Amino acid sequence: MKQGWIKPVALMTTLVLSMGFLGACASSNGENKGKNEVSSNNQAAAKSVLEAGKFSEPVKMDIVRQMTSDVKFRTGEDINNNPHVTWAKEAFNIDLNYVWTADSSAIDTKIRLLLSANEDLPDIVQYRGSQDVIDALIDSGKFVEVGDLFEQYASDAYKSAMAEDASVWNPYVRDGKKYALPILDYANNNDTVLWIRDDWMKKFNLQPPATIAEMETMMDMFANQDPDGNGKKDTVGLAVGLKNGMNTWGLADADFIFGAYGVMPGQWNAGSDGKLAYGSVQPEVKTALGKLKEWMEKGYIHKEAGLHDEGKAAELFSSGKAGIVAAPYWAGGWPLPAVKEVDKNADYSAYRLPAGPDGKIGRSQSGVSNGVVLINKNYEHPEAFFLYANYLYENQGNPQAGSPLEYGFEEGYDYLIKDGKPTWDGAQFPADQPIMNLGKYTILFDGARIPSLMMKTLSDLDGGKEATSAFEMKAAMDMDKNIHAGAVNYSQIEFAMPNLYNGSPTKTYKKRWDFLNKSEKETFNKIIYGDSPIEAFDTFVAQWKSSGGDTITNEVNEWYDSVKSN
Repeated sequence: MKQGWIKPVALMTTLVLSMGFLGACASSNGENKGKNEVSSNNQAAAKSVLEAGKFSEPVKMDIVRQMTSDVKFRTGEDINNNPHVTWAKEAFNIDLNYVWTADSSAIDTKIRLLLSANEDLPDIVQYRGSQDVIDALIDSGKFVEVGDLFEQYASDAYKSAMAEDASVWNPYVRDGKKYALPILDYANNNDTVLWIRDDWMKKFNLQPPATIAEMETMMDMFANQDPDGNGKKDTVGLAVGLKNGMNTWGLADADFIFGAYGVMPGQWNAGSDGKLAYGSVQPEVKTALGKLKEWMEKGYIHKEAGLHDEGKAAELFSSGKAGIVAAPYWAGGWPLPAVKEVDKNADYSAYRLPAGPDGKIGRSQSGVSNGVVLINKNYEHPEAFFLYANYLYENQGNPQAGSPLEYGFEEGYDYLIKDGKPTWDGAQFPADQPIMNLGKYTILFDGARIPSLMMKTLSDLDGGKEATSAFEMKAAMDMDKNIHAGAVNYSQIEFAMPNLYNGSPTKTYKKRWDFLNKSEKETFNKIIYGDSPIEAFDTFVAQWKSSGGDTITNEVNEWYDSVKSN
């Protein structure tokens, strides 16, 4: 199970910063306290606003926002002073007011300080981070149940996007009710494909491997027959990072190796009985570990793979020392192109993942939720958020010809019209007025994203479809060399294996998981390095079960049963 946890920050600094904003938070909610009951009984008025598409009188929306490093502003502008704020005012008569923001290193502590002080929070909390902080926000009782609001106020386009993966709601369900709105991302965005050095394949007259056995033949040549021609035995077949586990976030991952044997470690998968089972303790993992042990002995993977994290492992490929790496489709834009800086003749492409001895193919599936929005239970106008989000899903997520947001939010900011055609090429913008991604300013972090749209679009473009819609044209420009990789990714979506446990840590999980996770990593690495026999896996499984694993499994399935019907 992948969870984000609180990052340490300077407590006193954060305390001082937080206290400076408490007044702003309290004043906004103090005015609205007790009014939600009236608002909820006046659904007809709220729906009339949604139908009209705009408030007749100004409506203020106080927001707490997590700022990420990719949010940039032009000189003299900030989160409260930019074209998106102006647009929201003109389009909906909504005054977006960010009462405070914090980066990823500070926001967790800042939120906890506000909650511990029992202070009022602003109308909207826009957060992208650890589940335990979201749990604290929900458990505070300060936020409204949003399931009914979503059913009443969300547009068909918004509902359709959310329905593509109903499990996105699961982490925020309490007693059958939903307390946070998932912010959607593109589906399968970090799923792995196989990137291979084409020039090395050509040198040895090889074809892309369809099976693990064929990949082994390729790795042997890449490791032992001097593919870079420098006269040294300094290359490996596969770049893989095992430091953080067998199944991480996609870059230089080992997930496809296990998938070839029908299992996915590090996550919770559906068993034959329909119940969830932890992948790392399934018998097929033993076989996959044996294969990795064999590859380590033969020099197909780097001798320090157990110490390499995802970035360090990927550097083997980008430095010209590895011929294969499993990575997302977007890796063709970063970090893999760096290999051309060390070898001008280097060439590489994305290929389908190989099948195991029984024809199985598998990889972990990246989720479609990337953040949440929580609405204060005392906010008088919760429909304001839906008025805003509905419009984005109807006009910006996949804009049709003539849409007000067909090309972007503001010409001269996030797009230009050149010779009667739109362009999103930053090089076309004046140096003193650089291109800005206004989607990053939205309450949805990246704008409205329809999960299935990106990979399907890249597949269509790779298949020869002419880019006619704005979304297609922009994808064709932005993705460029990654279009084919996106199509390869899309071609193997059926083999993606989701982590079916995306809820809060259970009671026993909180107590025992660190120990169990440490034992797993140590056992797996010792087996791969030959420091422990393969039979050590059986001992590990028995200890895992008796040391809290069985109890966690029961708790996880209790949770799973509780959310399946929602």
